[in-house]
This record gives sequence, structure tokens and C-alpha cells, in this order.
Amino acid sequence: MLDVTKALLRLTGKTHFGPKWSLGYSGSTMHYTDAPDAQQQLQQFIALCRQHEIPCDSFQLSSGYTSINDKRYVFNWNYDKVPQPKALSAAFHQAGLKLAANIKPCLLQDHPQYAAVAEQGLFIRDSQSDAPERSSFWDDEGSHLDFTNPATVRWWQQGVTQQLLEMGIDSTWNDNNEYEVWDGEARCHGFGRPIAIKHIRPVMPLLMMRASMEAQQRFAPGLRPYLISRSGCAGMQRYVQTWSGDNRTSWQTLRYNIRMGLGMSLSGLYNVGHDVGGFSGDKPDAELLVRWVQNGVMHPRFTIHSWNDDATVNEPWMYPAATPMIRQAINLRYRLMPYLYTLLWQACAEDEPMLRPTFLDHEQDSRVWCENDDFMLGRDLLVASVVEPEQRERTVYLPDNQMGWYCFYSGQWFSGGQSVTLPAPLERLPLLVRAGAALPLSRRLAHVDVAADDQRELKLFPLQQGESSGCCMKTTARATPGGRAARCGCAGACAATRSALR
Repeated sequence: MLDVTKALLRLTGKTHFGPKWSLGYSGSTMHYTDAPDAQQQLQQFIALCRQHEIPCDSFQLSSGYTSINDKRYVFNWNYDKVPQPKALSAAFHQAGLKLAANIKPCLLQDHPQYAAVAEQGLFIRDSQSDAPERSSFWDDEGSHLDFTNPATVRWWQQGVTQQLLEMGIDSTWNDNNEYEVWDGEARCHGFGRPIAIKHIRPVMPLLMMRASMEAQQRFAPGLRPYLISRSGCAGMQRYVQTWSGDNRTSWQTLRYNIRMGLGMSLSGLYNVGHDVGGFSGDKPDAELLVRWVQNGVMHPRFTIHSWNDDATVNEPWMYPAATPMIRQAINLRYRLMPYLYTLLWQACAEDEPMLRPTFLDHEQDSRVWCENDDFMLGRDLLVASVVEPEQRERTVYLPDNQMGWYCFYSGQWFSGGQSVTLPAPLERLPLLVRAGAALPLSRRLAHVDVAADDQRELKLFPLQQGESSGCCMKTTARATPGGRAARCGCAGACAATRSALR
């Protein structure tokens, strides 16, 4: 099956290698940007991260920064809510955080620029007239931009550059881009050959994200761009990180998001995640939030995002008694940052999925084909998320890999091909490591800073017998009779590690 997945990427394009900071915790909530004092609320997030010692690398501005009376107008800052966008960006940058801003490909009928855009012919056209198509969008009606028209692309890139990048925004969040155009026969420019939207609906978000990426590359040619998109078609992995959309808070969602992520990964979308805590519905209780964070930190995309029905906000500190457990889970992610970064590079260079169902590397073991809640993060980490309430033990089947598995925490070794029951106290995610692996760990528990991240620990999990090796750019570590850990002197420069374990 791995060959099938890799063949799909050879056909549709390689995974984009984003910046390292894109793997850090990304805060987000619609609550902040929809508030009348949005700038103050957003800057308070920085202070709260410091106060609760939560490492964070970015924040995603929901569309409220453009909204007036709950209507969203792309490329149109609401200066009452955010009076100083450049000062806002500067405050986040000073704290070591990046900003991603939400943008939408539909202009509402009363958008300040609607008439000018319509006059230039940049919208998809109604099938019965030469007027812009009209569809429902954000409790109103609007017209969708036609990215098969080069003039539309130029207009869009000008908006991205002038209204976002020049304001200090670091990234684009391409949202609500399903192109739910009511008129399936509505005409698109088609790069000079008109075509109905029904034939190319999934291509439009792909063209949208490509236009955004080109704007970011042109503005900062020395930086690897980072983009997010909610929708797209095969090939979107060339441009963006994505997620499973607006989920609803429940234990069932936590369980089935795992399956969704694995399905997306097998379909070539390696850089994926979910809205941790649930986007909508009731707020998660403390136990569910802790378990959701523990699961989320083991996904390529780790974002806590919400628009709860009761106007609460999903945040790491929303339950004081649970905050230390959430901090511990996020710290584990930052400890594993070198490993995650290696996986992102391997996804780009070698088409290796980051999230992997247990059967992907153990096809010979018939028991891994049974439905389960486990998954692999890379080839080395077996993640046994707790997805049921009040569960304090976790039974997990260990795939038969001929080498065995170690408990990440205790170092206890287990043979493969058996089920084991592991302790799963609320403060800890059950985690196992493939025997023969060497995990590169960081000591830095703060936002990504290559200069400050100057130490590596190699946590070695040797075979009971035999030898194991892996790819390395700079270092070699060998297990010694007296211990299983060695330090790497690469000062964070290597993207992978090598170990010869005897």
C-alpha cells in the first residue's frame, strides 16, 4: 500500500517543505477576532502563553479581523477592532510568533470592492447572463472569484501583498474555498477556453492556494512559505497544510478524526491535523480536552481552534487543574520537534507519509488490519491515543516487526505480535518506540529558534540482538554498555539522525 500512496504523489506532486515553525503549536479561535477589541484580545494571548508557560509558534487570525456586523469582507481590515495591524504583527514577532490570516474567495454583494471587481470581469459568470454568479455565502449572497482568469490572480495577489504581507502577516489561511456555486453551469474563464464550474470545482481552491503561494514567494523570496487551505483536490500537498474541517466536540469526533487523518495521509495529504478540542458544539470537558491535546501533538498540524456554541474558548489554560497536563503534552511535542522536522523533510524528499496506519509498515501481520485507534508517527513512534472517557489503561496491539517495542517513558521492552495493557493516567499519552530507533530530541521548550536550539539528545532504543542504522547528515551515535543516550554536537543543523545500535 505504501507503493500506491507514493505513486499517487509522483502523479500529483511532492509535499511542500514548510518552515520549521509551522510544526509548532498554533493558537486560534474565532472568539478573539470577532470581539470588538480584537487587537487587545490577540495581544493578551501572547501574555497568557507566557503566564502559563505554553510554547507557541504562531496564531491564526480568523476572518473576524475583516468583519462588520458578522459579515466577512476579504482584504478589508476592520480598523475599529484592529486599529494598528502592523503593531499587532510586531508584537507577535517580538514574542517569536508568526501570524496567519484567514482569506476567502467570495466577495459578498455589499463588499466595498464588489462593483470594481465585477466591472473587471473577475468573478465566475452566471450561465444565463453575463452577470457575476450569485451563491449563498456567510448568511448573505456573494460572487466567487475566478482563478482561471489571470486578471483575477493578479488582483488576488495584490490583495495578499498589500493587505496582509505588507502589514506583517506571515502566512495565508485559504478558507471557505469549497466553491459551492449554486449554478453548476456558471462559466469560468478557463484560461481563455470557457468551462462550466461543475467540471473544475475542485481545481479552483488549488488555483487559489497557488496564487497565494506565489504572492508569498514574491514578497519574501528568501523564506520557505507556509500556507493553509481548508479544501482542495489531489495535488494540494504541493502548496499547503490542511485539516479535517469544522469538527464538533465529542469523544466520537476525537476517535474518528484519527481515521480521517490516516485516510487523508494515505491519499497523499501528509501535512494534516484537526481542530483540537472540537471547533463547534459544547466546550470540551477537562478530560476530553487533555486527551484531545495528547492526540493532537502527535499530528503534523497541531492547532487548538474553536467557535463554541456557549461562547467559551478552547485554550490550553481553560481548566487550571488540567493546564499542567496540557503543558506537558505540548512540551513533549517540542521535545520531539527534531523528529517531526525530519519526518516533514522525508515527506518532501522521499514521499514518506508522516501519519501511518499500523498496517502500512507491517502488512505481513494480519492482526494490524483489524480496526483500531492506533497509528504510527513516522516509522518509529506508535501512538496509542486514549479516546474514551475515564480510561486509565490502554490495551494496544504491538505489530509484529521482528524487533519489538519499547515504552517511551519506562524503557520497558515488549515483543511484537501481542497485545499489552499500558498504564494511561490522565497526564500521559501511551507511546511506544520501535526497537532499533534513535529519537533526536530537543531541549528547547519554547518557540522555534534555530540559533537557540543548540543541543540534541539521542534517545536510543537498541535491538535485543543485531544492528540497526538510519540516514544521517552529520552525526553518528553508538549505544554503549553503560547507557542508551548520547548527545549530538550538530547544534541543530542535522535534519535526521543515524545510529548503529549493537
